[in-house]
Amino acid sequence: MATVLITGSARGIGFELVKQYAAAGDRVYATTRTPASADALNAFAADSDGLVTVHAMDVGDMASVQAFAEEIGDTPLDIVINNAGVWGGLETQIFDNMDYDNWAFEFNVMAMGPWRVMQTFWDNVLASDQKKIVTMTSQVSAHAYDHIVGYSYASAKAAVNRLVTALAEEKKDTGITLALMHPGWVKTDMAGDVADIEPVESAIGVHKVINEMTHADTGKFLKWDGGIHPW
Repeated sequence: MATVLITGSARGIGFELVKQYAAAGDRVYATTRTPASADALNAFAADSDGLVTVHAMDVGDMASVQAFAEEIGDTPLDIVINNAGVWGGLETQIFDNMDYDNWAFEFNVMAMGPWRVMQTFWDNVLASDQKKIVTMTSQVSAHAYDHIVGYSYASAKAAVNRLVTALAEEKKDTGITLALMHPGWVKTDMAGDVADIEPVESAIGVHKVINEMTHADTGKFLKWDGGIHPW
């Protein structure tokens, strides 16, 4: 049985990943900014026979991250999945109309947020058997992606790509595997129905790729279908 921490667990890919790991018999710490409003997640946790517990953690706030860290103490964490994300809408992050407050917010949550989580729970991961940290990113972060992007979102994801690849190189000898994951273009609240795949399909793929991941994959930009994403 693995012990798994998943951020941004209340909906979308995060919630489906909670279900995948619980179905496999793993212990899941599911975090969200507002547990009181996470009705579906709370109901699932209540029926999980203790495998899933729901906790408050805002990855954009170091005090919140540290407060949750105090809850679990030195519990080993086999897998940490940085899934929490935000989206301010395309109309507020184009060249002619950039909402700078939203840009700072997205960068704080999706670039600095995973860093806070990795830094805070590093020793928990180091004490585990699997030693895996996976950060959800996006195809829009890659230079190879040649379509219109939301600049705030794309730049935040590009930043976390660089942070993770640099840290993977620096910490290679620790045995911790740090990987980036493109979950596909998923029909979440962010993307809407125009996207390609359902959250459950993405989560099944992501779960399989993480299970099969080895330390040889540290620093790689992986895809939910098992491929490598071009940069």
